[in-house]
Amino acid sequence: MNFEDDSGGSAAASQAFGADAADVGKGISAQIIEKLITGGKYTVVDRSAVKALLEEQNGAQEGEDAYSTAARIGRMLGLDAMIIGALTRFGPDAATKGGGHLPGVGTRKSKAYVDITARVLDMTTGQLIGGFTATGESTGSAEVIHIKGPGRLGSTPEILSGAFANSLLGEATRNAVGKIAEQLDSFAAKIPTLKLEIDGLVADVAGNSVTLNVGKKTGVQVGDKLAILREIRAANDAATEWGTVVEHVGEATVTEVGDVYATAIFSGSGQVRVGDRVRSVANSQSPSH
Repeated sequence: MNFEDDSGGSAAASQAFGADAADVGKGISAQIIEKLITGGKYTVVDRSAVKALLEEQNGAQEGEDAYSTAARIGRMLGLDAMIIGALTRFGPDAATKGGGHLPGVGTRKSKAYVDITARVLDMTTGQLIGGFTATGESTGSAEVIHIKGPGRLGSTPEILSGAFANSLLGEATRNAVGKIAEQLDSFAAKIPTLKLEIDGLVADVAGNSVTLNVGKKTGVQVGDKLAILREIRAANDAATEWGTVVEHVGEATVTEVGDVYATAIFSGSGQVRVGDRVRSVANSQSPSH
């Protein structure tokens, strides 16, 4: 996702990117994505797909926090994880206090610094499973102009020289992006593959075409293979899943998906019926004997 800009450095942002501060987080995200693709550890989904689905779903549902919403959308897109983060410093080092109280303009030399934080959100659980920070620093220094005046509140306004904005900030950004991408690459093997507990029913049968009462909102995607199961009798063992004994009727391959429904092609030795259970193949019970 586009990273947030929490650096408070809108002046540096506008000078370096030629745009408002919001574009800094977007630019940082784009550079990280490029690094991750080059590293080969991640397959990256276009962020516009996430944004479009969020808009289609009208944002958060009742009772959801931001992470739960992100995880729900991620499951609908079949994502294993979502990387979110923020830019927390973007510009020169902090100006030292002092320098007199007379109005006017002063200059100082500073390196450029860029701090980035990144977090990994597991789509299966909706929990944060990794957090990383990186600092990028320029090798050289350049001039920073600060405006002095009596009675000023807050931070002193500063103007970055052309060399600072056009060269040093870019170098510091690349360094920080490279470091955070290395950490994310090292963490890739620890990210669990998305596991979806799909559990629904066959709602309609027309020949070998079946309609299921589960869809995008439960993580079903075109091409998924789902087990078709039938409850045949109550189980003597109370610990048996569902409290019933089931038989494996066949398999359904999903061909079309809506928000709350899916159509699929049935294959198997049995005869599918309305009311049969449909579950993820990996989570289905073995056939009864």
